[in-house]
Amino acid sequence: MLRADVEVDRRDFTVRAAMEVAPGERLALFGPSGAGKTTLLEAIAGLVQPRSGLIELAGRTLTRTAAPRVAVPPWRRQVGLLRQDPGLFPHLSVRDNLTYARSARAAGPLGTELAGLAAALGIADLLDAMPARLSGGQQHRVGLGRLLLAHCGVLLLDEPYSGLDAALRRILTALVVALVTERGIPAVLVAHELADAQAFASQLAIIDKGAIVQTGAPDEIVLHPAVRRVAELVGYLGFVPVAGRPGTVAGIHPDRVVPGAAPARGLVLTGTIAASRPAGATFEVDLQCADGQVITCRLADRPGPDGASLSVTALDPPCFGPDGSAVDLRAHAMAAPEPAAPEPAAP
Repeated sequence: MLRADVEVDRRDFTVRAAMEVAPGERLALFGPSGAGKTTLLEAIAGLVQPRSGLIELAGRTLTRTAAPRVAVPPWRRQVGLLRQDPGLFPHLSVRDNLTYARSARAAGPLGTELAGLAAALGIADLLDAMPARLSGGQQHRVGLGRLLLAHCGVLLLDEPYSGLDAALRRILTALVVALVTERGIPAVLVAHELADAQAFASQLAIIDKGAIVQTGAPDEIVLHPAVRRVAELVGYLGFVPVAGRPGTVAGIHPDRVVPGAAPARGLVLTGTIAASRPAGATFEVDLQCADGQVITCRLADRPGPDGASLSVTALDPPCFGPDGSAVDLRAHAMAAPEPAAPEPAAP
């Protein structure tokens, strides 16, 4: 079990965060750049000293700021940290890079474990190669393998796949998930892309300005954000007033919109198509509503021409009160603002 409850001072704010990650559990930290995600990982790894707090791993105290103070140095923490740069030694072969930090705690012969891990990572035929001959994806596999052979007590991943294509990120994420589950070690991933965080995580934590504002199952946080700020961070691009509820708005996620008016399923929005464009296998539509607000939605089929009228339904949108916190409104009780009455024609 990894436990961390720390306060770390930064120039612009203080990171105040608490987390628990069980053996075999995968926690993804998701939030905007500069929110404090990397700072939190560095505190766990011993690279940053918290102003106050406690960090424990498998019953061992790694950091304690209260008396008696404890500050275990990074190389004795049994913490594996993988960054965007896998940090391979250029003068060592893949084999030597993999085995460089192998722990004396590891059970079984090195050759057997190395062969099995290299096969799982897809680098069995590269053991004698030098890092300069490897692709970016291969280098990341070697960096991950080195951490796993070191038998760390926790795996910290700080955006390790940035710059790699989406297909390779999916492959490496699946490998990490399988190996972390098999090893039964806690793992924490820092991600800027929500899809990467969701693909990895059994638990998702949203962090903003140094504070973890919501933690839960990856799908539940997107469907049920606790506050408007979380909704903004997980992809809700529009917030429309709810009729009869002053100050209350409904969050519109582009991927939670279907064409047509279906009031039993959510909030019906009617407007004119301001613009549309292909977005992968869907079409992204900017819908200008009666109040002038533009709502973005993604539809399976090509919409009508620009300027055409269009009705869509936002499926069970989350609603937020004047203070930004979520409020529980039944979908069928919501209604979009009435379209403005046309001005009379000039005589």
